[in-house]
Amino acid sequence: MLADAPLGATSPYFLVTPGGAYDIGSRLRVPDEYRKPMGHMAFTAVFEQEANWGEVVHAKVAGHAEVVPANEVRPPGTTQEQLNQTNKRLIDESKPVAAVVGLRAAGYPVEITGQGAEVESLIEGMPAQGVLQVGDVILAVDGQPIDTTNALIQAIGRHKVGEAVSLTLRRGEQNLDLQVGTKSSPTEPGRPIVGVTVSTYLFDVRLPFPVDVESDNVGGPSAGFMFALGILDAVTDGDLTRGYYVAGTGTIAQDGSVGAVGGAAEKALAAEQDGAQVFLVPRDDSEEARRWVKHLQIVPIDRFEDAIHALCALDSLPAAASPDPPTPCG
Repeated sequence: MLADAPLGATSPYFLVTPGGAYDIGSRLRVPDEYRKPMGHMAFTAVFEQEANWGEVVHAKVAGHAEVVPANEVRPPGTTQEQLNQTNKRLIDESKPVAAVVGLRAAGYPVEITGQGAEVESLIEGMPAQGVLQVGDVILAVDGQPIDTTNALIQAIGRHKVGEAVSLTLRRGEQNLDLQVGTKSSPTEPGRPIVGVTVSTYLFDVRLPFPVDVESDNVGGPSAGFMFALGILDAVTDGDLTRGYYVAGTGTIAQDGSVGAVGGAAEKALAAEQDGAQVFLVPRDDSEEARRWVKHLQIVPIDRFEDAIHALCALDSLPAAASPDPPTPCG
């Protein structure tokens, strides 16, 4: 019981708090001959920490933090190192997809291919354990084909936490249809996962020039959308932000669809605390994003082009990085 526990004693909970806003322009690597002036954009993240009982009580009273059972953040049998590796793999695979979406919107020829998502490991205590196997190649979710890990993440993300997902997969020489439950993501509370680490099967991406974004120690797939938007702004004339400080969150698929994430309230607050004026967020997360902010303009989006249209509709400010009209605004 909480009443019997010293406030300094370790609790069975983690706190999920605003983790910061990370400038994209200073982290984006594009060859100089293609680089153009770009506006101030940032991706956002949450921060997780083990909490003592005093911190749990403070979070419950003061707000601005989620109190999450420890076994949902770090499933039993999973080390922090394993969790970090999984999240790094997810953000690393989101980067080429973001490059494809951003460069394609800028008019460059690009190509990305994959033939499903291959299961590399199972997380103990999660729904996939005992249902999926290492080496399974997931081919479709709810009857819709998926070709990359990002597509798998987005398809599962259309469900509510706790709902079952229908998977079509190849196991050896067999094609199987299986039902797998979902739980909340350890790193993004509210985003449903089945509890596997995966990589795109036969993944290949072809870009006209190298593009990369440094992501520091941030992991997970939810920065992909903002990576794509930053890449578009960096290789086209004008300032797509129109002089505003624009932050956001969301997964990105190669067809331009922007998927729901967890921790939208914490990420929006992190953006506002860093001085952002506009926050782009998947529509399904937009109400959550409004929970704690006071002045931040929340812009719900469904697709990559929605973000372009929303930014193009803003009145340009004197702080714009370029006086030229943004090329994507046509």
